[in-house]
Amino acid sequence: MNMNEWNIGVDIVDVARFRQLDFLSSKHFYERVFTSREIEYCLSFKDSAPHFAANFAAKEAVYKAMNRFYDCKLDEIEVLRNKTGAPYINLYINHKEVAKDRGSKINLPFEIKVSLSHSGLHAIAFAVVSYSRGAIRNFKLHIEKGVLK
Repeated sequence: MNMNEWNIGVDIVDVARFRQLDFLSSKHFYERVFTSREIEYCLSFKDSAPHFAANFAAKEAVYKAMNRFYDCKLDEIEVLRNKTGAPYINLYINHKEVAKDRGSKINLPFEIKVSLSHSGLHAIAFAVVSYSRGAIRNFKLHIEKGVLK
């Protein structure tokens, strides 16, 4: 796929926000914003707050990079790690055909790259979405018509 356009998004989050939101007492919030795989990953660390904050920052950064051509929701953006620990994005398009099966595979006309970092105080994420203008135009038309291919 020839990617000749790109958008960037960045977000920074105070880790303290997630330290104040204990998982057990704020479970509804976490389950609304994060997928079960994200929650499992973050809770695998003794101090889960920086990991939740980094994932949240990544979701916000991806949203900012994509909102020009698709109004995605935070729960449609899943931040996962590959075998080496590098983050990648799994995107669930909120569409009637996809909603039937969250495991559906769609050839999306864009590529998303993310970079995350955190300290004890802050988490930051950068997202780059690359695409070709023609492919995005067709993608928008399919979304508007309710058909994804």
